[in-house]
Amino acid sequence: MDKKLFSDFFHRNLPSDMEECISLFAVFGGIDEAIDTGETIETLLLRHILEPYENHRERMMGPLHEEGLYTRLLQAVAVGDRRHHSAYRRARIGKERGAEAFEYLRYSGYLTLERSRETPLMRQHPKQKFKKEIERHKISHKLRFTTPFIRFWFAFVEPFSDSIRFGNFEPFMEHFHIHYNAFVGFTFEELCGLYIREILADRFDTNIIDSGSYWDREVEIDLFYDTDAGETWIGECKWTNHKVNKKELRHLEDKCLKLSLLPDKIFLFAKRGFSNELHHLKEPKLYLFSAEDLSVLTRGE
Repeated sequence: MDKKLFSDFFHRNLPSDMEECISLFAVFGGIDEAIDTGETIETLLLRHILEPYENHRERMMGPLHEEGLYTRLLQAVAVGDRRHHSAYRRARIGKERGAEAFEYLRYSGYLTLERSRETPLMRQHPKQKFKKEIERHKISHKLRFTTPFIRFWFAFVEPFSDSIRFGNFEPFMEHFHIHYNAFVGFTFEELCGLYIREILADRFDTNIIDSGSYWDREVEIDLFYDTDAGETWIGECKWTNHKVNKKELRHLEDKCLKLSLLPDKIFLFAKRGFSNELHHLKEPKLYLFSAEDLSVLTRGE
């Protein structure tokens, strides 16, 4: 995630608060035009995406040369868990062809790669056997979009291109209303990661040497950072309409237990804040942040 992209979006559109800013950025981040944040999301979608659909589609699809394989892969990444193996399966392409397609999409500015930090399976002796699900598991990297709008296009717009082209926006709108809130959650996660790199690293006077998320066969942690001081920072991001409570912290601690990990700092980020119980919890390595705390990312250098 690029700080300038987010900051420019904020100053160009001046949303009323960070919750609105993040929600709109998840859709329009990457479109270089002002939007009227006083309008409803439906009106903004109609004015800036659906009515100028053909202009956007020419820009989005032109570099793909009508190659269905590229489109299938982009749609698979947009709606899946972003792991490259599962994206290739969802797109119905093999590993080699998938890797070739990804390299083209990376070169063309659609996708980037986040490498897995999962360690390979270690056998105590060459003939040691594991359960089938463990033997079949393959370490998988994640594919990420370069801007929120590109991800939005392939998650919501391109799947409904036939009806949109003929002016029937209802299927798109229905799908949008069902999945929009969950969709914004990943953009929130990316911005929380940006906050750690841009703000918290300076606050704690350290340098980040490895950043991103962590995932393996059993565990997935939204934010996982290593510092040059030898510390490990972890975090979870919750884009929900209720306050995050102590249960979420315990769930994250259970994940650490599975990894035999003792994090030096734990960051929880929440759309609507935290329960009183969590606020009053006396854990010195725990830090709580709401969506509004991300407003510092909109300040100039």
